Amino acid sequence: MERFPHLFSPLQIKRMKLKNRVVVPPMGTNLGNKDGTVSEANLAYLRRRAQGGPGLVITEIVGVHESGLAINTQLGAYDDRFSAGLTRLAATVHAEGAKVAMQLHHAGRESLYMLAKGAAIGPSAIPSLIYGMAPREMTKDDIAEIITSFGAAARRARAAGFDAVEIHGAHGYLLTQFLSALSNRRTDDYGGSLVRRARFVVDCIRSVRAHVGEDFPISLRLSMEEFIKGGYSVTDMQELIPLFVSAGVDMIHASIGTHGSPASITIAPVEYEPGFNAVRARAAKEVTDVPVIAVGRITHPSLADEIIARGDADLVAFGRQFLADPDFLIKAREGRDDAICKCISCNQGCIERLMFGEGNIRCAINPETGQELIYPTAPAVHPRKIWVIGAGPAGLTAAHEAARLGHDVNLYEKEPFAGGQVHYGAAPPHKEVYGEWIGGLTARVKKAGVKMSLACTVTEEMLERQ
Repeated sequence: MERFPHLFSPLQIKRMKLKNRVVVPPMGTNLGNKDGTVSEANLAYLRRRAQGGPGLVITEIVGVHESGLAINTQLGAYDDRFSAGLTRLAATVHAEGAKVAMQLHHAGRESLYMLAKGAAIGPSAIPSLIYGMAPREMTKDDIAEIITSFGAAARRARAAGFDAVEIHGAHGYLLTQFLSALSNRRTDDYGGSLVRRARFVVDCIRSVRAHVGEDFPISLRLSMEEFIKGGYSVTDMQELIPLFVSAGVDMIHASIGTHGSPASITIAPVEYEPGFNAVRARAAKEVTDVPVIAVGRITHPSLADEIIARGDADLVAFGRQFLADPDFLIKAREGRDDAICKCISCNQGCIERLMFGEGNIRCAINPETGQELIYPTAPAVHPRKIWVIGAGPAGLTAAHEAARLGHDVNLYEKEPFAGGQVHYGAAPPHKEVYGEWIGGLTARVKKAGVKMSLACTVTEEMLERQ
């Protein structure tokens, strides 16, 4: 009998047939070329995610207009010069058996890159909660141009071979800025009441639909509530979702919060319960018949299967989990749950590294992520005898990687346990996942054939005897 039958059942959305309900959601990588074109690193990264067996892969943010770029390496779809790379991207995901959607994005005021140049735009000249700088208020001509640009980018996506597009209306970016009374103080047709503030989103949806035709799926990613005092609520979104569906949306991706929300809820740390946001996906399902994607700290297929079985959502997105272990779905289907490396929600490599300008996407517990082009997979040509001194996280990882490549590895630790400081860091409430990670990593090290010696201090005499 199939494990997780709800999660691994197919789903048809207009012309797109998904082999299962698993979604790789958009995650920024900073892997693009400096001119916004698709790089070899982009392709390798997405290929590795698609090899894990998801039904749908949604790209990271793709800019629809030069005024809305979040970073200088952000992928673009606002000109035909991007089309060749985007075509390769779609073909790369298809080659691994998954469908692919392009996420259409405009940052509005939430772009330090554009704010620093004095070129950011927004519904009103109200400073960003994150960066403290204000955008230029958009004119009616600006609004019309951006609406058209969403449609034109969607047309390029379809021409490049994508199976769907997703409009980014979440996390404080331009569409959210129009929806929120905290950032939209306009007095024209695009401001005022909730429905009037939603007009920009509706017009963008209609533009996309006009450019891609009736058979092409359109997803809308929404923050179901802002999670900021004075911001819009789940009830507000329930009022608006039928309008968005009527305008042409075929799927709702039910996220939460903005980058200015407290407690990092948009990229929930370990203190949040797994699947905590599924209740907001259910709120979306209560007001529409189109499929809904649940997202929010989901790390194992068993929970995802439950979410779908109880009717909270139709699809489930695993974001950071696909960074921690791209093969977790395969392992789960084969009953190898103990081999899954669960995301610990530390946000160090996937979020903080990018936020602080330290480079491309990484994962604190998976050395392959973001380095797919150089990550060695073939056995070492000249296997060696290797000593690793210290069985903390770095030592355990180094020992495992060396053994994976065929080296003869000895691992020494002066304490009677592995894990280093993480052994103590796992003790506080909500931090148990760190202990689980170290336990799993230790088990994988032993399974790889590493000879581990605990309570053993390496001395000069030991080294001299080698």
